[in-house]
Amino acid sequence: MIYRAAVAGAAVLALIGAGPGIGADTLRSVAATYYAKAGRISTVTGRDTTMDYYQRLLDDADLLAAPRPASYPPQAWQDSVQAIARLDLSLATQLLSQSYQEMPAIRGLGETLVRSSLDGTLQPVAVYVPSTYSPEKPAPLAIFLHGRQESETQLIGPQFVREIAERTGTILVAPYGRGDYDFRGSESDVYDALDAAQRAFAVDEHRRYLAGYSMGAFSAFRLGPLHPEDWSAVMCIAGSLLASRASTLVSTMPRTRFYVLTGAKDDVVPTLWPTVTAIFLRDAGLAVTFYSQPDGTHSLRSLEDVLAQAFGDMERDVVRLPTGLTGSADLPDFAGPRGP
Repeated sequence: MIYRAAVAGAAVLALIGAGPGIGADTLRSVAATYYAKAGRISTVTGRDTTMDYYQRLLDDADLLAAPRPASYPPQAWQDSVQAIARLDLSLATQLLSQSYQEMPAIRGLGETLVRSSLDGTLQPVAVYVPSTYSPEKPAPLAIFLHGRQESETQLIGPQFVREIAERTGTILVAPYGRGDYDFRGSESDVYDALDAAQRAFAVDEHRRYLAGYSMGAFSAFRLGPLHPEDWSAVMCIAGSLLASRASTLVSTMPRTRFYVLTGAKDDVVPTLWPTVTAIFLRDAGLAVTFYSQPDGTHSLRSLEDVLAQAFGDMERDVVRLPTGLTGSADLPDFAGPRGP
């Protein structure tokens, strides 16, 4: 990855470090400056997503004033909202200053940009490096794919996600993927993020994971077989394997471990879909563990308990074949952006 000048200006480092809370006025002010410079920024990031990063700042400003979801304790909600705002503000500030945060320098939560091997643009990647990380001890790495109409910052900004990473010592790397449905056309962004992380950190080559939530979970079953040798395990959270992808997955990833998570009350991705995914993988002879959160919905927050358990099992190489699951393994199939 090629960077201009010094790592990043003091303003950028302050935004992603500890400090007073970010206010809506700050976000809107930076958004106005960003809008005025959007043409120049588009030459760096590409035209398709330049305005996405502008809109994030306005959305974050609105989120600061939004009612707290009942599922969030007050402090956890404020921490999560502020973390997302810091990441998005850092991204905008880096693009405005043309001075970029280097991935190897990140500790804790940070936002960086990775040079695309496809077209040379810089593409955003959110990173969380746990406090236990040491370059002398290779760590697990999870490439984490976000859901539809979600950003990489919204995926790993929430406090509970970072706490799971801390408990398991796992480095989280979340590429934006240019916002494309199913990461189509931006497959290289995912693997560029993996390559950048492996250059930046000491990564345990036996603990490289591809995890996805919602749309990202569907995408993981498509992206993993592109380079199956890169992945020790695949985690599907509130998603499913599609019938059209099943044979390729089985033939290319026969020794990969799979972790399939669902909420029993998910009304977006029917819990039947992850269930039949686990049944299919088990019956195909693959190593799969299945988790169902009884009160879980499609919200990632509602799946916190099974998510923590699954990350812990994945890091310890634990597999619990779902012997109690019965029924047919009729996988769903659909195409196009109307899906999750």
